[in-house]
Amino acid sequence: MNAYDTAVSDLMALCDQFDGEMGFHAHNLRTGEEIAHRADDLFPTASAIKLPLLTTLMQQVADGEYGLDTPLMLRRADYIEGSGILRYLTPGLTLPIRDWAFLMMHVSDNLATNVLIEHVGLAKVAAWVAEHGFAAVHLHHKLEFAGVRHDQNHFGTASPRGLGQLMTAVYRHEIISPAACDEMLRMMDKVGQDRVGRYLPWEPWEADAPPTGKLRLAGKTGSFVGTRTQTAVIWRGDWQEGRGFALTVMNRGNPQPETWSIDAPGVLVIGQMARRIYDWVFAGE
Repeated sequence: MNAYDTAVSDLMALCDQFDGEMGFHAHNLRTGEEIAHRADDLFPTASAIKLPLLTTLMQQVADGEYGLDTPLMLRRADYIEGSGILRYLTPGLTLPIRDWAFLMMHVSDNLATNVLIEHVGLAKVAAWVAEHGFAAVHLHHKLEFAGVRHDQNHFGTASPRGLGQLMTAVYRHEIISPAACDEMLRMMDKVGQDRVGRYLPWEPWEADAPPTGKLRLAGKTGSFVGTRTQTAVIWRGDWQEGRGFALTVMNRGNPQPETWSIDAPGVLVIGQMARRIYDWVFAGE
């Protein structure tokens, strides 16, 4: 079997072995080849839905509605549970929108997310994804854990293909502007190193070096009870070379008691899939 056939066989076996539901979309950025399973089904995104919020925000910046240096104040009323650091900081703190967005993407800060949803507008996000051809990606509500506990689709849903195409468009500088895409990649740099990067031959803390042969990673993760998501691009060299792959994995319904461990089944299978795709895309290098 060649590298592609081996990857297909291994990836489908991982889907069959996972205790829960799984969908994924993998794209060889150099050859255009794809491997997919349930790639057009809708899954709960968890925090991966923060990506289209970021792209809409950057579009509004590009359109001159406000700037990345525009300040926003942290209010006591903005408190929300879950991931992030802003809920531990003192109300009255003022940060530029650039830093709110960075915290939303890099540490998945939920408070920053809800503040930016209010600032950008849910309807504006829906309009942007529809206008740009990413209609399978839906941010439904602000993050409300009462709603999520009732229905994990409450916050956001997407198909693996739709979310992966949006991530690829950022990597390829196909939306908004090259500068905006570079800024978004900076905000997502190394996000998911414990998932897609887990079994890859890379040194994450050397990723700021000049783009030679170093493996780089940018992406967004999401986690709910029994659910894990990752959308990412992994590449070597300049982005124009396309030496890499885009991967979006969405799983749900794992019945094991939730511990939020980095060794949760939904996390491990994302890393295992990324390694199979790496071996296919970089075969012979």
